[in-house]
Amino acid sequence: MKRNSKRGGAFVDYWEKTVPWIFKDEKLSYKERRRLRYSLQDYMLKTIPFAKYRGKLVLEIGSGSGIDSAEFGRQGADIVSLDFTETGARSTRDTLAEAGVSSSVVRAAAQNLPFRDGVFDCVYSFGVLHHIPDAVGVTKEIARKLAKRGELICMLYNKDSLLYAYSILFLHRATGLGEEEMISRYSERVEGCPYTKAYTKKDVRDMLADDFDVSMSVHFNVIDTDQERKVKVLLSDEYELGWHLIVRATRRLRQARRKRGED
Repeated sequence: MKRNSKRGGAFVDYWEKTVPWIFKDEKLSYKERRRLRYSLQDYMLKTIPFAKYRGKLVLEIGSGSGIDSAEFGRQGADIVSLDFTETGARSTRDTLAEAGVSSSVVRAAAQNLPFRDGVFDCVYSFGVLHHIPDAVGVTKEIARKLAKRGELICMLYNKDSLLYAYSILFLHRATGLGEEEMISRYSERVEGCPYTKAYTKKDVRDMLADDFDVSMSVHFNVIDTDQERKVKVLLSDEYELGWHLIVRATRRLRQARRKRGED
């Protein structure tokens, strides 16, 4: 992958070193990593329709360690896993092999998906799009790759969350950084992420308005403290203060060809 800008190089360098859920130092098995992921983020197996796509073609963008790709595959989906880092692509292959899932892993960037248009029944991306400055462009690229009425499922950070208000803005208020700088620097386990954006529900609707019919739910009621990350808060999801905004967006048919011919 060519580095065509200083910022692009920083992106690759950061994410090569910080692919989530690998636990490379601990050398945990796939089963151990799967258990940890879905026990910490315990809403996922109820909220993400992994089993819905049995026999369907699913693309995961930003597969990372490959745990979610493996879950789609275990439930019978034909899964294609894409990651722009060498570490993520290699880790995904290893995880899929350990899980007994057929491996189809591509190393490429989300901005230029190397697939034919209209082929995927679902594009899934968990915690990735909020790290891409041109997320609007990426969602339009995703819409082109989806089949008719195909679905985008993604997780974005929720700006209207306890974690954003307390763990990002309040705990780091003395740094002198602006709000955009704070969310990028302190959103991840390893400080200094090159780019992070948190979204309101309105932001998401505006971003996807041209191409998708959108529904959303909010989960993962946690905060980060000075001493510990992802401390769970006993709070109902109905208050919508969780850190994870789960988006399910169905590709809209092109509005009757924009009044039959204006398109």
